[in-house]
This record gives sequence, C-alpha cells and structure tokens, in this order.
Amino acid sequence: MIRFLPATVSTMHEHRRAGVRRVVVAMSGGVDSSVAAALLREQGHEVVGATLKLQDARDAPGGGAVERAREVACRLGIPHHVVDAADEFDSQVLRPAWDEYASGRTPSPCLLCNERIKLGSLLAWARRHGASLLATGHYARVERSPEGGPVLLRGADRDKDQSYFLAGLDREQLSSVFFPLGGLEKAAVRELARNKGLPSAETAESQDACIVGPDGSFAEMLRERFGSASRPGSIVDETGRVLGRHDGIHRFTVGQRRGIHVPSTARRWVKALCVEDAVVVVTDDRDALLGDHLVARGVSWIGPEPIERGMECEVQIRYRHVAESARIEMRDDGALDVTFSRPVWAITPGQAAVFYDGDRVLGRGWIDSGS
Repeated sequence: MIRFLPATVSTMHEHRRAGVRRVVVAMSGGVDSSVAAALLREQGHEVVGATLKLQDARDAPGGGAVERAREVACRLGIPHHVVDAADEFDSQVLRPAWDEYASGRTPSPCLLCNERIKLGSLLAWARRHGASLLATGHYARVERSPEGGPVLLRGADRDKDQSYFLAGLDREQLSSVFFPLGGLEKAAVRELARNKGLPSAETAESQDACIVGPDGSFAEMLRERFGSASRPGSIVDETGRVLGRHDGIHRFTVGQRRGIHVPSTARRWVKALCVEDAVVVVTDDRDALLGDHLVARGVSWIGPEPIERGMECEVQIRYRHVAESARIEMRDDGALDVTFSRPVWAITPGQAAVFYDGDRVLGRGWIDSGS
C-alpha cells in the first residue's frame, strides 16, 4: 500500500500568515456551522455568514434555517446574507438525482451538492464578495502536504467524519476551503455552543436529504417534482417467482429491507433492480448481497492516481460503511476496477466509492456495477 507523509501546515494557518482574513462561513442554522463561525470570529477573522437558499419557501421542509442562521449571526455580531441557489440546486443536484432513481440506481445527492453548490456556487459567491476562503461546519480536515498541495483528511471524530461527502472536491476547491471543526468531537462542539450562548446549541441533527416528500420518500418527492410517471412492476425472488407488485421501482435500493411489502415470515432484502422490466429482485439470504468487485466510473482524484499496474488502498462504498482494503486498477475505458480483499455487503449502483490511504482521501468514483 502506498503511504504518504503526514500533512503539516493547515490551510487556515497559511491564509492567516498571508494576511487574508475575510472568511465566508456557510451557515445552515445548525450547531456545527454556528460554532465554526464563532471560532473564526474569536480568532480575529473578518467573518461573513451566508445561508444557501436551495428551494422555494413553499417547498422547504420545516423551514426556519435562514432565521436561525440570522439569529446566530446577530449574536456573533457578523453580517449575514442569503444566497439564492435554488435554480442551481434543482438542475445540478435534484434533476441528476431523479435521473439516477429512474434508471434503477441510488444517487448520492449530498456529494453532488457539496461539489457543485455548497463548495461550488457558494465559493464563487464568496470570491465575488472579497473572500478567498470559505468555511463550513463539516467534520473533515484540509491540510497541506510537504509537497505543498491540499490534502483532504478524515475528521478527528470518526463517528461524525464527513470526508466521504467531500471526496469529489478538486484541488482548487480544497485550496479555498476550511473546516474549523475537523479536529473536534461532536460533544465538544455542543458544549462550545452552550458556553458561547449560541441559539443553535440544542438544534437537532439535520437530515441527509434537503427535501423529502410527505411520506418521507426523497425519490417520490423527486418523481412528483419532475412530473415523471411511476413505473410499477413485479417483486420476485431469486428463482423468478412473483411474490407481489410494487408501485414504482424508484422506491427501492439494493440492500433495502423495510418497505418491500410482500407477505413473509422471514426478512427479505432487495438484491437487484431490473429497470428494463421494472422488476425488484429480493432474497431472504442476507449473504446473497455480498460481493468482492465493483466497477466505478466518473472517477476524480485528489491524491495520486493509480499507476498502470494498480495500487492498494481502502474503499468506502457508503457513508456508514467501514472502508475495506482493496486493489484498484484503471481500465482502458477510464473506468476503475475495484477488487476487495474480502466481500462487502450491498454494493449499490449510483452510490459513491471513496478511496482512502489511511485518513487521506485519494478520490472518488460512482459505482456502476457490483458483483
């Protein structure tokens, strides 16, 4: 396995030495971004709060994020702005997510949002307003390697580490972002918020998806939003025996157990989706979802790319998955073959495969198939 020297000089420290002190903080109204802003303010930086408007008010679930963020900004004595990115969010995150669901795949909208909106559109806004650095409340770290390039690392709190969701950022973006909470644990962040009297100190954790439908289904909300027809079909077992019917293949994902709705005394899991015929294949054998190989496409690299003969690393195939050691090799068509040292469970097309060397993120690809 390739090993790298530890990162040394933090991005924020380098910017401070250079005298660049205006920092835009992405403020969601939650405790994490609020503490991030408070810490930077205490360090003497010129902090500007910015809250992304990702949807029309009539579509917002619960609402109140802008008001909470504005209240925190007032408490900290910093300016606050609302940045309208609803159109970009719709076209660059929600539409691609629905296209994936409609193709029988399970999208990763949080990765797309971070790459294209939160650390894309908002970073561009920050630069237009005189800031060369954007900070967020993510639990991850950006540091400098001895060679001088930016390095994305896991957050110190492994239970809250969000480097998986940031793995698609490019080197240029990483040179302009900072994560003040990267070296802290969540419990310490809550305590800091209480000690500083921040209004968001007891704010509940936010959901993974920014919008959900009345029944809690992100996929169904997207279907309705884009006016697409549902594709009902059969639910079958591994032998092809029909067990029941479903009202839309977009409602299912590989590894799903709840919501299958077929009579059974045993647990069943979704094993595969056959989008051509809108067929959902289920199994009562959990081990039937084990696989040791996947193909990833749309691969982007932060760290060194695999050499021609391939290399060893760890690969994480979903947010809560514990990364497993694997060998990765580039194919002639630009895709990546990933062979795990031992089987992993529920390799899901559409999800991100993120490549690590220890704590360091090397890159990510989109899972195309698994076996």
